[in-house]
This record gives sequence, structure tokens and C-alpha cells, in this order.
Amino acid sequence: MEFRDDGTVAGDYGCTSFRMKAELEAATLTLGEDVPVLPAPSATPAPPEKIASCPTPQMQQNDIASSTGPDAQKPKAEDLGPRSPELKDFEAKVKKFFHRGQLKITEKKLKQQAGGPPPGSLPQLRNEHGDVATLTIVRSPDIFDTKFRLDGWEVYDSSDNVKSAKDTSFEFHRDGTVTGKLGCNDFTAKVFFNGSHVFFHDTQLTTHRTCAAQNMEDEAAILRALKRSLNYRYAGGSEWIHMRDDVGSEYRATGLRFRSATDQ
Repeated sequence: MEFRDDGTVAGDYGCTSFRMKAELEAATLTLGEDVPVLPAPSATPAPPEKIASCPTPQMQQNDIASSTGPDAQKPKAEDLGPRSPELKDFEAKVKKFFHRGQLKITEKKLKQQAGGPPPGSLPQLRNEHGDVATLTIVRSPDIFDTKFRLDGWEVYDSSDNVKSAKDTSFEFHRDGTVTGKLGCNDFTAKVFFNGSHVFFHDTQLTTHRTCAAQNMEDEAAILRALKRSLNYRYAGGSEWIHMRDDVGSEYRATGLRFRSATDQ
């Protein structure tokens, strides 16, 4: 869910998008009537229905090409299934939670870890029936002030390092662009953040150098991944970003793992 400047709260219940009028006061959130879900900008390669609803088996089949890693295998189409009953049940619970009256804003104190920093807290929403939802931050503003490296591929239930990670760089800018280096050549792309999802599109190399064979191999694989323009569900901050294809099952998803350049 995302609190927007136009006085609405928008997001998805787990799969189905929503947008509601909202009044935010010191310690209460009052959600009002539903309003139309904002369409994605026309520049976004994924059609609106892919943003507003879960992928169907056919959409999944079209979206999941060979994995981002150069040696990964393509999944079989017959293995792809529709949205699970568990997700449908979760959506119903979340929707019911939001529509059961005014929400009080509280906080959940985190446990102290031995030898660790002060634990802090997470925001919570509590409705009039005693139901509680704990929130975590999807995107930290630090994403736009940090240089990242593409640290690894995530392929289904395993991961693999990018061999030429030290020669990659990604800088996300507040104007909706990302610039950097893919292992050999400089590149630019447009990015569209939508709640907990992100899309890359119009990825282009801006230089045409020749580098070591491993760098060129990695660069070609990264470029293919970005040009696929998949619907990535992501989370991240100043130290890392994880992106996973939103294909309805974590066991079939592929993704990208970024780490701050200062951490490597």
C-alpha cells in the first residue's frame, strides 16, 4: 500500500489492485470510498491488466523466458498454475481488514538482538475489531542516493553470483531513469515504480566497447533480463535490493540481487 499526495491510499490486496480515499490524522487513518485505480504510464511495457491482476497461466508462459543467468533453463509451460487458494483467502482477509472501520496507527516494538543496535519499531494499523496489520517499508528513499552493483541472479529456489559484478553499476534517479554499467558498456533505462512492483523499459547501451569474454557474457545476460521488461516485485534500501518476477509462485520466479557498491 502506498500513501499518495492526492489524498488516496493505493496498492493491492495481494493480487487485486485498489485505490481509496483516505484521511490521515495524528494517530488514525480513515479509508473512504473506492476510486478508479490509476493506469500505468503509457511508457510502461507491461499492459495495465498485468499490473491490476495476477498473471494467468498464459501470461506467465509468455513472460517467463529463459532465466536471467546464462546457463539457466526455461520452465515448462505445463508447470505453471493459476493463483492459489491461499492467495485468494489472503486477499479476502486484507480487504475485510481495510473495510472494518477507522484504523488506529500504533507501533510494534522489535526485539533486541544480542550485541545489536537499538531494535526500533514497525508501524501497525489496528481496526475497531482488534485486527492488526504490521507494515514494513518497501522502498527506502536511500535507493535514489546509492550506487548499486548487480550482485547475483536468483533462479527459482537458488542463486548464483554475477562473475563480473565489480564492473557493474546501477544508479536509480528520482526522474524515473537508471544509469550505470552492465559489465563493459554504459547503459540507460527508464524505470517505473508502482507500489511493490518495478519495471525496466527502453534499456539501451550508450557505449560500444569490447571487454573480457566474461564481462561480455554477463553484460549480454543482464541486457536480455532488462529488455524482457518483466513485472518485478521488489524490496530494498540503501544496502540491497531484491527483485523477483511476479509470476504467482516463488518457486518458479527468477530475479536480480543488487548490493551497495560500498559493501563489496
